[in-house]
Parts: sequence; structure tokens; C-alpha cells
Amino acid sequence: MKQITFKEYRKIDLIILCILTAVFEAIATLASNQWFSLQAMTVSVTLAFTCITFLRWNLFAVLPSFIGSLVYCAVTGGNLKQFLIYCGGSLFVIIAFPLLNKLTKEKIRKDFLCKAFFACCVYLCLIVGRWFFSIPFEFSFDTFLAFLGTDALSLLFAILILAVSTNIDGLIEDQKSYLLRLEKERKETQEKNLNDPF
Repeated sequence: MKQITFKEYRKIDLIILCILTAVFEAIATLASNQWFSLQAMTVSVTLAFTCITFLRWNLFAVLPSFIGSLVYCAVTGGNLKQFLIYCGGSLFVIIAFPLLNKLTKEKIRKDFLCKAFFACCVYLCLIVGRWFFSIPFEFSFDTFLAFLGTDALSLLFAILILAVSTNIDGLIEDQKSYLLRLEKERKETQEKNLNDPF
């Protein structure tokens, strides 16, 4: 069996993450419309998948962010204005990238407060992005506050998902580092078996 390259692995992993984002975002949006139909509140999984992808693949996190926003607008029957605001705003997650260099992925992976802080920063980037794209239609700080409040549950959900993900080996770990660690562990196991066959 042919061994896949790192680029192929990354491509497959990103496709899976994007598909999962699209499927679960559609389900969450439909459920949110059902449960909170009379309230200006949504529950989205896009933020959680965006944070996970950030920790796994850096700036490729923009893919689930964009796809999740696209699915949300499609499921809710959004107009062109909503597609522009949500999909355009989703690209602003790249602003959170320098934060990874400050906190380091390892700190985020191991420390709950770092996870929560990181999720909040990615969330704020999304909100600022949506507000930025809404300015041509209505320049108001109230719009920013409305976006901030609408997706508050999504932020809590993302923090919870990141906290639980710590227990799943490699899920919120930089994938290059993760694969190198697995290879190192495999070699150490082989050497141990050779030196101590019984």
C-alpha cells in the first residue's frame, strides 16, 4: 500500500474538516431555528471547527470558517447582503493567527484558560469581520453589539468542544508536530522491542 505524503494527508484532513463543518453547521442551524425561533440567538459549530483547524493547520482555518458561514446563510435562506456579511466576515479569522505565535499551540492545547482566550479572540475576529462588511449597509456600533450577542452561545460551545478535545490524542495538536511525535514513539517502541524481545 502506497504511503501518502504530508501534503496529501493535509488535503484529506482539511476536506474531512470542511465536510464535518458543513454537515454539523446545517444541523445546528436548523436546530437553532427550531429552538430559538423567537430569539435573536444562534448556535453554530463553525467557530469550534475553525479553532480546531487553526491548531491543526494554521491559516487553513479560513476554509471551515468560510464554508460554515456559507452553509449558515444557505440554510437560513439568507439574501445577498447576508452572504456578503457572513462569508466576507469569516475571512477575518486570519487576524487571530499571530496570537498562535504568542500563546503557542502547546499552551492552548494544555491550558483551559488559553483555550478559552484563544476561542474568544477568534470569535471577536469573526464579529469584527461581519461588522466591517455590514458597514456599507448600516454604519452603527449597535450592529457590532448585535453580532456579538447573537453568537454568544456559539462561543461557549466552541470553548466546551476545545476543552473536551484535549482528551483526544492529536485532535487539537499541530499535525506536523503530531506526526513527528508518533514517528518518534514508533521508533522508540521498535528499539525497545529489539533490545528486550521477551
